Amino acid sequence: MGDYDYQSLLKKAEGTFSKSDKRESRLKVPNPEVIYEGKTTILRNFGEMVEVINRDERHITKYLMKELGIGVSVRNDQLVINRKVSDSLIADKVRQYMDTFVICYVCSAPDTEIRRVGRTDVMFCKACGAQNPIRGSRENRVEEVTVEEGKTYQVTVTEVGKSGEGKANLHGVSIIVPGGHKGQEVRVLIKRLRNGVAIGEIQRTK
Repeated sequence: MGDYDYQSLLKKAEGTFSKSDKRESRLKVPNPEVIYEGKTTILRNFGEMVEVINRDERHITKYLMKELGIGVSVRNDQLVINRKVSDSLIADKVRQYMDTFVICYVCSAPDTEIRRVGRTDVMFCKACGAQNPIRGSRENRVEEVTVEEGKTYQVTVTEVGKSGEGKANLHGVSIIVPGGHKGQEVRVLIKRLRNGVAIGEIQRTK
């Protein structure tokens, strides 16, 4: 295959990815705002997040309770978690919820709704018309690409470290993003990965 053919395919692929990114970006879920009271974590903007996600509050609460492995409750539109949990972990669990119950498996659009068909929950996409049975969160994790050195990933910077470096979390891996700002969506190249911590280099920003 010549250089021209390769460049043409590359441009076509970039166009496809950019469309997917734009579709997902239309559903901008707020970053978790947490405070700590003793041994509990309070997610102050839980009500706002639920409104944007557009799913039943009880369903999201039940999912987070199962994923975090600890009791949670809702109080005045705030989520109370019965132990200290980092905002980056909460952001990661919310992203997993979105991947399982909100984002279309086919076109990555957020314009979906869940309907009960017989004994199966089915995701209906209003954008592309796809109909897919809801996959379990564990099944989604198996299908996800693991974080690897030399590959690029789209991440959201959820916090900034003491030295000013951005921090993100993807598939359970903590990613240090030099030059990243809190709330910023970036595509990073993984330069180094050791013991669940990676160093990412920003390739482009949104």
